[in-house]
Amino acid sequence: MTDTSTTLLVFEDEGLKININPDISLLRLTWLQHPTSEVYRQGYRQAILIALEHKAKLWLTDSRKVQYLYMADQHWMYAKMRPLLKGGKLRKFAIVLQPETLMMTDRQPIMDDPTQLIKPKQLFNLEFFLDMESACSWLQETL
Repeated sequence: MTDTSTTLLVFEDEGLKININPDISLLRLTWLQHPTSEVYRQGYRQAILIALEHKAKLWLTDSRKVQYLYMADQHWMYAKMRPLLKGGKLRKFAIVLQPETLMMTDRQPIMDDPTQLIKPKQLFNLEFFLDMESACSWLQETL
């Protein structure tokens, strides 16, 4: 999944980079440093546009440089990602975090959606990981 020969760098600045691997329909968002709230949201907006443009089915975010996220930013990201996942465009979304960051992550918005009558796993196929290898393995598994 990390074969660089087919991976295209489509966006990069001092805070993040976004790669696409068209062979496996994977978008990879890598945070290069801890973002401010504004940079975090702008980075996800940019990545969402690229995911739509390239019709990405898999998404991997490497957030190991992100030390913490405000709850408002976490909920904003879930709200923006939900339509992509709900519409069936994106099949799986993996986020790799540091253990301390994972402990502070609010996973309730993806576990409970009172407006939905179906199981959350069917709606929002997102998982959190502590290492890239586990995240990549999960992304490669079929649904």
